[in-house]
Amino acid sequence: MTEAVASVSERMEFEIRGGPWEGIHAFIFYISVTCAVLATLGIMSTFLGISCVVLLFYSMFAIFSSPTYVIVDPTAQEITLEKYHYFIASQRRISREELKGLEVTESPRVPAAEGATSSKRDLSYYVRIYLRRRDGKSLKLFRSGMTGAPAENRIKAFLITQSVSHALDIPVLYTRRGMDKDDTEEGQGEESR
Repeated sequence: MTEAVASVSERMEFEIRGGPWEGIHAFIFYISVTCAVLATLGIMSTFLGISCVVLLFYSMFAIFSSPTYVIVDPTAQEITLEKYHYFIASQRRISREELKGLEVTESPRVPAAEGATSSKRDLSYYVRIYLRRRDGKSLKLFRSGMTGAPAENRIKAFLITQSVSHALDIPVLYTRRGMDKDDTEEGQGEESR
């Protein structure tokens, strides 16, 4: 995900990766790679191997040509969802009145600050940011990936949360998985550190 943290008066743009579209095509990609390898070993027919290579390139094109962007406009107090499928764009606007708030969900164990004791490959740490709407739907703005150190992912999540909550003036609910509801902290645009 690419983020642009700006001042409150400027537009911000986030690229979101993931979701059902990308998940389905990633599954097609891995199945076609497996079938192509089996075809080169002689286990499957050559025709099936060629069709799997075609599916392989199709899935790569479908993932590459289908990003989703979230554009936050603080002056209009709205969010624009710009989705692409095969480079064909569709837009949907969500006004401030439709938004309930941001929800930041973090793993129970917080990563150590950067330095000698911090881990660069701690896969047990995750952080996700959801934009909650009043109608019950939600939009995932950020999720920590397997690349990047946990401390870097935490800083990115904090900057995105702070920027979006200040730009749209919406509350932030901070939760940790594995903790009771009583242990959650609610703030106005900032997470506790």
